Amino acid sequence: MLMKDGVKMIVLIGIVILAIAAYVGLLVYQQRIRRQVATLTTKKEAMEAIPLKDELQLVGQLSLTGQSLEDYENLQSDFSEITENRFTRIDDQLAQLLSDSRGVNLIQLRQNLTKVTTLVDQTDELIKSVQEQLTHLQEVDKQHRAAVKELEQKYQGLRKTLLAKNFAFGPSIDGLEEQLSQLEDNFDTFSRLTQEGDHQRAADVLNQLHDDTAVLEGLIKAIPPLYKDLTVVFPDQVKELRSGYQQLSADNYHFGDQNVPEMISTIEDHISANLDTLGDLRPDDAKVVNDRIATQIDSIYDLMQTEIDAKSPVEANLDGVAKFIAHAQNQSHALMAELDRLSQNYTLDHQEIETARELNEQLRGIDGIYQRDMQDLTGKTATYSQVLAHQEQQQKDLEQIEQQQADILKSVAGLADEEKQARDTLQQFDFDLHSLRRQVENLNLPGIPQTYLDYFFVVRDEVAQLATDMDQPQIDMERITKQLLIIQTDLDTLQEKTDDLIDSSELAEQLLQYANRYQTSHENVATASKEAADLFENKHQYAKALETIATVLDEVEPGSYKRLEDAYYQSKGKEKPKRDTDDTK
Repeated sequence: MLMKDGVKMIVLIGIVILAIAAYVGLLVYQQRIRRQVATLTTKKEAMEAIPLKDELQLVGQLSLTGQSLEDYENLQSDFSEITENRFTRIDDQLAQLLSDSRGVNLIQLRQNLTKVTTLVDQTDELIKSVQEQLTHLQEVDKQHRAAVKELEQKYQGLRKTLLAKNFAFGPSIDGLEEQLSQLEDNFDTFSRLTQEGDHQRAADVLNQLHDDTAVLEGLIKAIPPLYKDLTVVFPDQVKELRSGYQQLSADNYHFGDQNVPEMISTIEDHISANLDTLGDLRPDDAKVVNDRIATQIDSIYDLMQTEIDAKSPVEANLDGVAKFIAHAQNQSHALMAELDRLSQNYTLDHQEIETARELNEQLRGIDGIYQRDMQDLTGKTATYSQVLAHQEQQQKDLEQIEQQQADILKSVAGLADEEKQARDTLQQFDFDLHSLRRQVENLNLPGIPQTYLDYFFVVRDEVAQLATDMDQPQIDMERITKQLLIIQTDLDTLQEKTDDLIDSSELAEQLLQYANRYQTSHENVATASKEAADLFENKHQYAKALETIATVLDEVEPGSYKRLEDAYYQSKGKEKPKRDTDDTK
């Protein structure tokens, strides 16, 4: 029983604690609501303190019209909405919220607080928007009134410039004054709209005024220098060109196919047409034409100066070019004569005569141009720059021709020496062949290997053919030179074959004699000696005979062959050759 009473007491205490906590929480929340109401009240009072009405009255004094007036009237409506409606609603809602803060409907309190907070914030934003627009209207009015003064002064300055310097604009002056008058009319419209307070329409007119004024200022700046070129600079230059041409013509200067008077007249036509372009207020197009005119004038100056500059070097070059042509012609005649002489005895395989004839024709052409230039100079009809170009090209061509002539002469100059050397070499070849034949005959061999004889006869025939070619009325030295190289190589090979034949035959004889000491005691030596003797005496295969007997001797007396071979070459006073000793090769 006591336990149940204790539990009930604990539950009761818990309920009491919860109730106290809930009550305390309610009091805290109510206090928080009242503080937020106080904050919103302060913010609303601050908004009321803003002198919005004074600002409206100040802007209202601007005598606004049009869109600006409509904007102002909308701002007045916003002001009425704020002062007559929104402020009252804020006061009512804050008072109601403060009254409700003593109750216990916390959800309703939260909703009402959110609602009034939103209203206060929106009102604050509206007030700021009204202030900004009022400030904008004041600023636009200020700017437009300042623009009126600025533009008025600018147009007075432009008018003064056009009046004081109308001579600098030539045919453009009427168009410029017309544009200025149009600008002044538009300015009057802008000024009237500004005075009336219709700043929206005034702004549109002002933008156009700025653009058109910039265009007019650009024209006033661009036209005078262009007009000066067309009326002062270019005419003076044209006058100087015409006078210069007349003076140069009197001094017998000519300009080829260039019609200078016509070129000058064309420039004058361009000047006249471009004045009309300026009168149409098209300075960009006029500048393009002016640049073209300047280029044309410069080209005529350059044309004249080129002829003036060309005269002195032309006169200075005349004697040198004439001597160069004469020298080249003499060289050509000498070359042709030499080639004709050499062609009687030698075959010229590299078109030397044809090339020399072509060079001679080139010389004829060069001399023809030179003679025509001389006639023009004598007749005072020459264009100096053309003559100078001819002289410069002639100098290059003559240098090239002389070099080619020298190359041809050099290529054939040694033909006689080459022939003499070839004949000496042929004589030496014949001597070498007879010497090799005597060496082989002195061996008194039972026979000569056919392969050796065949090669010997080939070389002998080559030498005979060379002798025949050398005895021709016209010698082809290029072919002779090739034959000499081939025969020399073949003779060297024949010399090696002769040395091989001599060495192998003499060594075979010595080894067969040396082998006699072993024939009775060594059957294999006797057999090899018989085979080697057959190869030597009957088949004339001396290298094979040497190999056969040498092999068996090294078997019965190791090193005997090398010893006998070394002794043989030592007796001959020469080193052992490193070559194949096969008679068949």
